[in-house]
Amino acid sequence: MLNGKKHWITGGGVSRLHLIFAKVFDEDGNFEGVGGFLAIRDETEGLEIVKREPTMGLRGIPEAEIEFNDMQLPPSALVMPPRGLKKGFADLMTAYNSQRVGAGTVALGIMEGAYELALDWTEEREQFGRPINEFQGVQWNLADMSIRIAAAQALIYKAAESGRDGFPDMVMAAQAKIYTSENAIQVVNEALQLFGARGYSRNLPLERMARDVRMFTIGGGTAEVLRNVVASGLLQKKLPQTRDGYSKLAAKAAE
Repeated sequence: MLNGKKHWITGGGVSRLHLIFAKVFDEDGNFEGVGGFLAIRDETEGLEIVKREPTMGLRGIPEAEIEFNDMQLPPSALVMPPRGLKKGFADLMTAYNSQRVGAGTVALGIMEGAYELALDWTEEREQFGRPINEFQGVQWNLADMSIRIAAAQALIYKAAESGRDGFPDMVMAAQAKIYTSENAIQVVNEALQLFGARGYSRNLPLERMARDVRMFTIGGGTAEVLRNVVASGLLQKKLPQTRDGYSKLAAKAAE
């Protein structure tokens, strides 16, 4: 039986299958670890889609709040046996590496689309009797956008390649998502700026791109948290601000 709630579930209320990771306790209340369970919308008793979150962008797929009210989980619902907190949670975080590469790939697609729109527009739009891409300032804008895209592509492809035999490398996935998500925002904003007031209009897709791309520095691990992931991987140790790192410092101080 499972009780609790979870916010910001992508696809909640639309997806039929829900994979849930939760702490598992035996009949005497002893903690066994983190296990994975499969629940089915409209079939699993106690699984309730409470509401859809109103979002700034990415409205094509919902973000939902889900509640588990005495949700019945038969043995057949168990897809990953409970393991110690570190192992069970580590398994979940390892799987997140694929999600981070995937999210970075979507951000990359958005920034490429915005760049292509801007590239075409600067040839079509004329000022003072010539296309605006003949002005050096605009040329530099386009050059910078293309550089950001090329670098993002390299990071995304490298991270994806690292997962050929399993999940992508943790540090590579984090690096790719940080760089691509942050630079996608920059490229979309620069593309919108080149369109002027037309870019701000809902008659063009750029305003939607600007709203959509903003989520990728947040969802699937914020850019700030992922910088900690990269630093931890580079230093090959638990950082002092994490639970494990703090415990080690506290134990050392108590000696």
